[in-house]
Parts: sequence; C-alpha cells; structure tokens
Amino acid sequence: MYDVLVKSSLFGFRNADKVLNTNDKGRIFADIGQFTNATKAAAQLDNVVGKGAQAGIEAMQALAKNNKTLETIGKAVNWSAKNVNPLLVGAAGYRVLTAEDKETALKQEIFGMSAMFATENAIKVLYRAKIEKLIDKLPNSKAKIAAKIAEGLFFVMGSIVGSTIGYKIGKYFYPGKDQKENNLKLNIEKLNNIVENDKTNAALKAQTNKNEIDNSEYFAITGNKKALA
Repeated sequence: MYDVLVKSSLFGFRNADKVLNTNDKGRIFADIGQFTNATKAAAQLDNVVGKGAQAGIEAMQALAKNNKTLETIGKAVNWSAKNVNPLLVGAAGYRVLTAEDKETALKQEIFGMSAMFATENAIKVLYRAKIEKLIDKLPNSKAKIAAKIAEGLFFVMGSIVGSTIGYKIGKYFYPGKDQKENNLKLNIEKLNNIVENDKTNAALKAQTNKNEIDNSEYFAITGNKKALA
C-alpha cells in the first residue's frame, strides 16, 4: 500500500497545483480520485496514520447514511477513485475544447497522453516481471516498505518524464500558433544577424584593400555598384 499512497499523493498534489495555478481546471475530478485513493491506501497502514485515515473514512460514511447529498457525493468520489485514468483523458479533452487551435491541441494531447500511459504500462510490466520478485526476497519489513516507496516514486517520475517527452514530440511535429510565431521571429533575427555580419565583414575588407571587395560587398556598404576600373 505504500507504493499506492506515494503515487496517489504525488499525482494528487501535482494535479492540485495545476488546477489552482493554471487554466487546466479539468484535472480537478481526477485529482479528487487520486486523493481518495491516497486516503484509502493510508487507511490500510498498520500505524497512527492508518488509524487516523480509517477513522476519517468511517466518520464520513456515518454522516452519509443520514444525508442524501453526502451519500451522492460519496458515491461520486468513490467512482472517481476507480476511474482516474478516464478522468485524466477527460481533462485532456477539456484542454482541447478550451484551446484556441483545437486541431493542434488534439494532436499534441494524443502524443502526450499516449506517451504517459505507455510509460506507466511499461513500468507496471517491469514491476510484475522483475521488481516485485526482488521486493519479496528482501530480508525485513522496513526494507520492503522502503522498496515500495521507491517503486512509487519511480512510477511517478516515469509517468512525468514519459508525458513530458510525448508533449514535446507533439509540439515539434504540430507546433501551435504561438510557437510558429516565435520560430518566425527567431528566423528573422538570425537573418538580420547574417546581414549585419556580412556588412561588417565587407566594411572591414574595404578598409584593408578596396580592390578586393566585389560588387555585392560594395553594394552592401554604399548601396551603389562599384565603378569598373
């Protein structure tokens, strides 16, 4: 349960930060599910944290029995906990719908979300094939707990790296309007720098030996063609 607690908590805080500090408000429902999973995982721990989380869950369940609104909210929260990935896809759909360039946003989201889910699946396969067996062979419970926490951290980092790479690839192949404008500005700046360098080089050449500069270089300096000797 330590790995689930770490994964759900880290994803929950990361998504909460995006909900609060960016326009990515569609993540809020997945975020509720992630924090719910973190609470449920904590409740299964045999320590003070586990007992506190379990007491909180039982208190909410008791309140919900006498309140239809709370009961409905509780069911919605539990549903979100079981459907985090579909809710993340829904958040991606929300980003597409609110984007100025919806077609480009859709293509970028496909790359980003596909890379994230593919990376997470690869980590799960690796865990089942290799890591889980190694953890089971560890000598004591503390070592197993540390390994579970490390596994949770590795999963979160892998997911973030995978999605980041996916979005970067998507933006490379399908740049948005702002990115295209920035690239155009950079190209214009590079062209201007080349022109200025050519003028400077031509001027320096003219100072050393005027007979060596050709018509194009002379024109760059004076705006007139060089008179033939």
